[in-house]
Amino acid sequence: MEALSSDPGARTAFAERLALLYKEAGNPPLKSVAEAVVRLQRVDERGRPVRVSAQRISDWRRAKNVPAHFAALVAVLHVLIPQARRERPTPVSPGLYDLGQWQRLWERATSGEEEEHTPVEVPAVSGGVCPYRGLASYRQQDARWFFGRERSTDALVGQLRTVEKSGGLVMLVGASGAGKSSLLNAGLVPALRNGALGG
Repeated sequence: MEALSSDPGARTAFAERLALLYKEAGNPPLKSVAEAVVRLQRVDERGRPVRVSAQRISDWRRAKNVPAHFAALVAVLHVLIPQARRERPTPVSPGLYDLGQWQRLWERATSGEEEEHTPVEVPAVSGGVCPYRGLASYRQQDARWFFGRERSTDALVGQLRTVEKSGGLVMLVGASGAGKSSLLNAGLVPALRNGALGG
């Protein structure tokens, strides 16, 4: 997972600094840097091998995102800094070869992530109940607020009727976040409790 900073200036500064280091290291092919990271055999804070794809490194350089974990960045820096030092022993920019400065730069670029994902309080409608659940799934007790999916609920009930007679299995599949849990909990379960299968 990659972190998207809420401070685009810090993310841009991070990307520009990484692009400068990359240039100073002789602009090695992204794939060769990714392969060199594997050869370093670094592990993250959980003891898992650090792997960084060429695409990910490219995204970091273009400010699309920043590393979610510092261990991944350190592994890339351990490849690029020695190459840059061979080309130019004294860095073109102060601190370019300093891991401490890289950590501070990374922390600034990722510092807004927690604030960005903090749940927003949704004001309640008069009567003290807010029907909007945000990104949370609708539950059985939210069935009265769950509407607009009647056709999907009816289709599921129809599938259950078919397998009730013939035997079999009904699977509900869909993209993450499409509302499968809500459809089951606030659509299908209440329909079944209200006798949708006639039994």
